[in-house]
Amino acid sequence: MQLLIDLATMAVMFPGGIPATDLSLVRGDKIPLRVTLLDEGAPVTPSGSRPALAVKTALGDETLVLAATNLEPVDDALGPAYVGSLSVNTTQLIAAMNSAASIDLIGEVVLIAGDGSQRTSSLIRVTVRQDILPADVIPPEDVLADWSELVADALAAQLPDALKEAGVELEAVTGQSTLSSGTAADTWTIVGGYAMTWGDEILAGHLPDSCRLKSISTVYFFTNPALNQYCLRIWKLTDGAYSLIGTSAYVSDLSSGQTATWVFTPGVPLTRGDVIIIQVCEGTEMTPYALGMHAVLTPSVPGRGLVTEVANPPTVNGTMAPLMTVVVDYDDGITLGGIELATARQLDSLGRDVRQSSATAEAAARTAGQSAAAASTSASDAATSATSAANSSTSAANALAAIPQVDASGNMTLAGGLTAAGAINANGGVNIPLAVGAPTDTGAVNRFYTSGLAGAVSALVQPIYLNSSSITVAGSISKSSNGTLAGLTQRFSVGAASAGSNAYGSAVIPLTGPNGQFNYSSVCGFSLAVNATAFAKFTFGLGRGSKTNRTGLTMDSYSMIPGNDLAVNHGEIIDVTINTPYDTVRKGYEIRVREIFYVSSVGHWQVKTTTVFLPVGHNELMPNGLNRLIYMQSGPPSTAVREEKAALYMELGGGGANTLFKIASLRGFIAFEAGTGVSALIIDARNEKTYALSADAGTGTRHLYSNGLTNPTYHALEAMAVNAIESEETAAFEDINIPL
Repeated sequence: MQLLIDLATMAVMFPGGIPATDLSLVRGDKIPLRVTLLDEGAPVTPSGSRPALAVKTALGDETLVLAATNLEPVDDALGPAYVGSLSVNTTQLIAAMNSAASIDLIGEVVLIAGDGSQRTSSLIRVTVRQDILPADVIPPEDVLADWSELVADALAAQLPDALKEAGVELEAVTGQSTLSSGTAADTWTIVGGYAMTWGDEILAGHLPDSCRLKSISTVYFFTNPALNQYCLRIWKLTDGAYSLIGTSAYVSDLSSGQTATWVFTPGVPLTRGDVIIIQVCEGTEMTPYALGMHAVLTPSVPGRGLVTEVANPPTVNGTMAPLMTVVVDYDDGITLGGIELATARQLDSLGRDVRQSSATAEAAARTAGQSAAAASTSASDAATSATSAANSSTSAANALAAIPQVDASGNMTLAGGLTAAGAINANGGVNIPLAVGAPTDTGAVNRFYTSGLAGAVSALVQPIYLNSSSITVAGSISKSSNGTLAGLTQRFSVGAASAGSNAYGSAVIPLTGPNGQFNYSSVCGFSLAVNATAFAKFTFGLGRGSKTNRTGLTMDSYSMIPGNDLAVNHGEIIDVTINTPYDTVRKGYEIRVREIFYVSSVGHWQVKTTTVFLPVGHNELMPNGLNRLIYMQSGPPSTAVREEKAALYMELGGGGANTLFKIASLRGFIAFEAGTGVSALIIDARNEKTYALSADAGTGTRHLYSNGLTNPTYHALEAMAVNAIESEETAAFEDINIPL
């Protein structure tokens, strides 16, 4: 039951503005109660104030027959309010009713301020009836199995005229709305498809609950025209599988910067909350295809992002969305004062919704009965019939009450165990507390299996060693014997700066280790132990293809580039630069990550630059506090179009609450001739101090795919890491080669 209180007049209303003058209750019920305080029409929860519902036998009586106190303030999807429950089964009520079939009481909402002062609402007549026909004694032939039609007919006959007499005009409405994912192209990307939940914040603008999708407009990117014909297909998730619900008209001959408008005739019906995939297809065969489009950067949301295929669950790149303008038509619906109340489709489904849940039906029947009573005596009779029918579900309601319920925070507590025939999704993690005292057999087995998961992951990890004898140095950097253990760790000394000039140096560290493969390996990630007290840039090459190492260059230059005059291959080069002082205003360090990669649909090397801000304390210097650079990928990426299957993380030491940060979303590399996965590490150091500093490199780990080409470590890190990415930009690769 929901009550609205106007703080200016203390008038009590039901949702929709219907005055709450009468309440009809059944003894023995326990009714959920929601009280919303309205300040000039807006829901509020004034500090220190609490509402309470008080029911007495007479206005001057000090004894409460029923009361709902201790209502708790909440701020949920319905807005700020106070929630609790009203028990219609108190000893005071039993004494007042005695054996009477019903009793009329007086109710009011009392608003108690923090200083103890009170305000009372308008009075409510409260009628309580005995529950004299429990379901287990009613003859089956007298039970009304489906009373929704009866209530609907009564409302249809009486409510519109009653509302009109009260000055409320209802009218059907149609309209059109334009939605947008952004106003400017922040970047561009390759779009084969986009997965989203219809109605989330990715599309800004007025979106009714139900509509028809009329068109989607995107902006083509690439110098070379797209000469074929292309269409969009809309897929909707239903019963665990995606089904095709709409196909647009074709567009063709797209040139760079051209807006492509994909028109759907007569329109694709969509409802807020529908899970959909928008897919790009080519030609009359409607072959899945990827087009270059202007894009916008978006927050990462589970299940939302760029996709390459229609699959459940979709594999998404959640950091980008195509720059879209979407036009929708409203369904015929009903408005009140310009505010949409319901669409025709929602009204058509009302009967089905009522029959799906006896608890929802019971509440709807009582609310409908109260509204109909205010409109007409005939509607009141219909509400009485509906309430009698609802009473017959007492046994079902009791059974429902015995089932564990979800609380307001979304939690459920079970006294016993839980058996599931399918997979259980726990994206927030699973907590397995240790038992008190000696473990039971079941507890021991659970911990045994849990420990086994860690062992299974460690079995997929191999060591990476430093090839100490092949390390080369250049500039003001030298190999130090102090803190060095051949093959395992290497310390480098970075010389002191001279007057007016920083000291620069480079170390090239080949990496080696077991790497079983014939043509293919199963490497899917690695971690490298690196650290420096000087500003530093860490560069490493990934996967197949030759790389050219370079030293003696500025910190902005590329210390490693694709070899053989930029010959085509599908490996990658990553560098991470920590070359700026501590930001005392923002409290942290700005870091740059660059990724050099090649995809055949573009036809030349590209570089993606990611800007990161690392929020750390002033006594957590960088890169002093760096422990590891960790690279992981979820699966093999496409070599034709860019798929972001990988990520780069940074593990820190220090006293901060967060030590694991995601610093880049990367394409990833294929396992063909990948070797150890990471071939070499280059450390470029800059010392601005007048005394020597250092840099360190240690052994790393090489991670392998488990069955099904899955990488459990990637998914674990994605769940735990703090995303520190601030901006991303992709451009054609242009070599930067500036000697010191």
